[in-house]
Amino acid sequence: MENEPTKHRRNLFEIDNARNLSMQELVRTFIPTQSFWRLLSAKHHVVLGARGQGKTALAKMLSHDHLALLAKTRDEPRAKSAIRDQEFIGIYLPTRLEWVGGLRNKFWLDEREREELFQWRLNIASCIAFIPIASSCIQAYIEGKAKQAQTERELTSQLSKYWVVESGFHFDDLLQLRRHLENTDYLKQIQLLRERSAGGLPPGEMPVGLAFGIDLFAPLRQGIRQLSNLLSIKPSCTWLLCIDEAEFLDEMDHRIINSHMRAYPDNLFFKLTTMPYCHYTLATNIGSVLVNGHDFEYVNMDSDRVLTARVPGETDSIGTAFGRTLFKKLIEVSDARGWGVPTVVEVLGETEILDPRREAWGAESENMTLLKKYASSETIARANRLIGTHRFRDEISRKIHGALLLRKAVDELKGNMALTIYSGARMAIRCSDDNPRHMIRIFNAILMALTSDQKRQMRMRLKKSWISSADQTRAMQRLSASTLNQVMPFPDVGPELHAFICKLGKYMHADFHNKPVTTDQVTSVTIDDSVSEKDWKLIRVAVGHGLLYPNIGTGNPDEMPWREGTFHLAYALAPYFLLLPRRGKAVKLATIHRFHEMSQKEKDEAMKSEYKQVSLFDDGDIT
Repeated sequence: MENEPTKHRRNLFEIDNARNLSMQELVRTFIPTQSFWRLLSAKHHVVLGARGQGKTALAKMLSHDHLALLAKTRDEPRAKSAIRDQEFIGIYLPTRLEWVGGLRNKFWLDEREREELFQWRLNIASCIAFIPIASSCIQAYIEGKAKQAQTERELTSQLSKYWVVESGFHFDDLLQLRRHLENTDYLKQIQLLRERSAGGLPPGEMPVGLAFGIDLFAPLRQGIRQLSNLLSIKPSCTWLLCIDEAEFLDEMDHRIINSHMRAYPDNLFFKLTTMPYCHYTLATNIGSVLVNGHDFEYVNMDSDRVLTARVPGETDSIGTAFGRTLFKKLIEVSDARGWGVPTVVEVLGETEILDPRREAWGAESENMTLLKKYASSETIARANRLIGTHRFRDEISRKIHGALLLRKAVDELKGNMALTIYSGARMAIRCSDDNPRHMIRIFNAILMALTSDQKRQMRMRLKKSWISSADQTRAMQRLSASTLNQVMPFPDVGPELHAFICKLGKYMHADFHNKPVTTDQVTSVTIDDSVSEKDWKLIRVAVGHGLLYPNIGTGNPDEMPWREGTFHLAYALAPYFLLLPRRGKAVKLATIHRFHEMSQKEKDEAMKSEYKQVSLFDDGDIT
């Protein structure tokens, strides 16, 4: 990588999906998380995370070729020992949408035939995925180019005996074998269509890819045995099969994979990545169910502490350590013009409504004036009691200062005036919801606003921040709107999900901008087991796509609540609904539904009064 020509470097702020990064780009920008190191273990895991949370990056980085490059180019002792001591060898297997779709469009197959086809396709896909890992192992554990080439020829010959039972084929290296397997997969689809149209195979015609019709993962295990024998890989080595994007599979497919987690205790362990609520079943085909904590463990990336950790030694850091580090790495790898790697704080500046500061709260101060103008009578009375004490900052100013500034900014917005409140490094990182893909999209949307002169200033380090607060806010609001609107094309639930999230957001907007401000604003919704099946489905899909997040805390440790619990609106949607990106008070979903059933006059009346005076909430809906 040191000799990589700068003219070929890509702008990685434009690439928010690990599938589109080269191995070198991914390794250089990868930030190992708690979840990543946890997966380097001899256990089956199901990795949960909203879209964009980095599941694909994590699964790819577990593969031997990526982990070996990480060990070689980065100071990561755990990665170095895993490669050097042959502790773990990972294989990355994407459940690509095209071959999953190839299963679903065979509507004429019965359940047994579909299961057999799934196993055939997963067998050949896992063997195709094994080949680059075998090549990586040869390079890592065999010295000398000549010896490596000889070992590759021997392995190719051995694998051909077991994977290519048809006669007449000869392969000189692993690349030729891989291309043959890819062609076999295509020819299998052609044969299936011909078989259907003719009512069966013509006399004497053999099924394509006969070797992959045996038990699931048997061909892969044979490949692992041959490679282990040739390279003298330790018997204690743990092999990891990382099956990515399992949400594209069906419940039957999950049941088949579950069976192998339950019944095969050898040194091949599964790492299945999928969205929340998309591990469709714990059932197996062997008469018992998977037990979390015994047969496998869930790993929830949405609650990974590395993503939310602050910079060590900084009590009030501007943005998370992960966000600041990711920005720096993207700049470093993309920078072909010597910008000097400015920090995210230097580029975006501070955030007016989120950055902690010692505000003036004297009797005649602007803050106290705003408090008296916008706050509830109860909040004003409590502020008067606490003013001048050490409790005032923790219980009043820290919690309400940003809310007062947001109310003031929106109230004063007239004509062509531009809102400036959603700007700064802390705002950008907060509105990403600790989701790497969202974070990259936000960084890119804001950086797109840089003019040529600002880019020159950036290179010359002429000032602290280069992008105006108004430009940042416009970019944030556009991206927030697109985050919401992207759900519209979702199959089955798109328009309903969009309307559902709008219901939540509009209620929270009305509550915040039309009612007296308190120290705890409504940004969450709570449900119980009376929730309708329709609403529960929408909530599950919203969590999977990062529009809602379960409120996880010391008193509420359940990371995947089922039909009851509290969920907060994604911070990414705060600029669209003009809310504070903060986890706040929860209101029952039933209350929000009732609110939207009111006439406009009833809504206006409800929003004029303080919480304890509003008949809408007299039944104790506010929690």
